[in-house]
Amino acid sequence: MAKIDEIMEVLTQEIAGFNASIGKLEELSKTLSNQKVQADTSVMEYHINDFLRTQKRTMESVEKQMTEVVVNLKTAQLTPKWEGTILLVFLCINTIAFSYLGYYFIQFEDKNRVAFNKGRDEGVGIVRGYFNDHPIIYKDFEKWTQKRDSIPNQK
Repeated sequence: MAKIDEIMEVLTQEIAGFNASIGKLEELSKTLSNQKVQADTSVMEYHINDFLRTQKRTMESVEKQMTEVVVNLKTAQLTPKWEGTILLVFLCINTIAFSYLGYYFIQFEDKNRVAFNKGRDEGVGIVRGYFNDHPIIYKDFEKWTQKRDSIPNQK
């Protein structure tokens, strides 16, 4: 029976501790039910609105800069207009100069050929007139050319 008495004593102590804990819980429950919890989001709303305003200003600034870049790109040129004009004039002058020089040298060759033929014809005419005036010299010239043609080339 002594064991049952001990178990009863331990149970009595546990029940007393349990009752004390319940009392504390009741007091805390009363304090919590008397307190009002307010959901105040005004600070969060202020920070969110401030962030949204800052983001809007940043986006407007970025859009403004992008439109400036697009305008600058549309008006940008690789070379100035005057440089293109000067290059075009230079190319035209070069084309004209080379065309003239080509034409001049072609005509120069033709003129040389005509002058050579004219000189040869005049020279042959003069020599013929000379040989007609001096038949003895012409016969000596013919002998000399035959003799010259009969000697083999000794180079």
